[in-house]
Amino acid sequence: MIQPNERIEAIVFPESGIVSIVASTEDHRRVEIGIIGREGMTDGSILIGVDRVPHEVFVQVAGSGMRIDAAALLALVAARPAIRVQLLPWLHILTVQAAQTALSNAGYDIEARLARWLLMCQDRVDSNEIPLTHEFLGVMLAVRRSSVTLATHMLEGAKIIKAERGRITILDREALKGLAGNSYGTSEAEYERLLGPFRG
Repeated sequence: MIQPNERIEAIVFPESGIVSIVASTEDHRRVEIGIIGREGMTDGSILIGVDRVPHEVFVQVAGSGMRIDAAALLALVAARPAIRVQLLPWLHILTVQAAQTALSNAGYDIEARLARWLLMCQDRVDSNEIPLTHEFLGVMLAVRRSSVTLATHMLEGAKIIKAERGRITILDREALKGLAGNSYGTSEAEYERLLGPFRG
């Protein structure tokens, strides 16, 4: 969708599915810094005059969305400032989410981080089933695949999730929330404070 340091040509407003924002280094280290579902857009940077970003934006869980050329969106918000006013709070919320991700990665163990991430995915797909691989989870959580496997086994042993090849089923959302602790909920609460109900 959006490649690092390339001009943003179009914006997608997802209606379903999940979009990932991933930062990477020249030596191929990658970590997810944000996820977007139907609550957002693939990059709000153009709203503040930024035409390219250093990270990658791509579809993580397939879904549908509405696409608009970046130039057309800019013309629209210039002609109707109220639209920009409606979109800018979301940009703030995404910043809060990225900050919480940094806090989670630095201050919480892998099980809590996995719980947080699964909750965030479930919020956006409205299903207990999330199509994911352990390898992809490793990128999302900035850990080795083997660490994801161990954390997944721990949650599965506690009957919080069921892990199958390419899919994780959430069995106990409340237990996930307990495990995630304060790493989950800040950006979601900020969304509700500024824009209204977050989950469908």
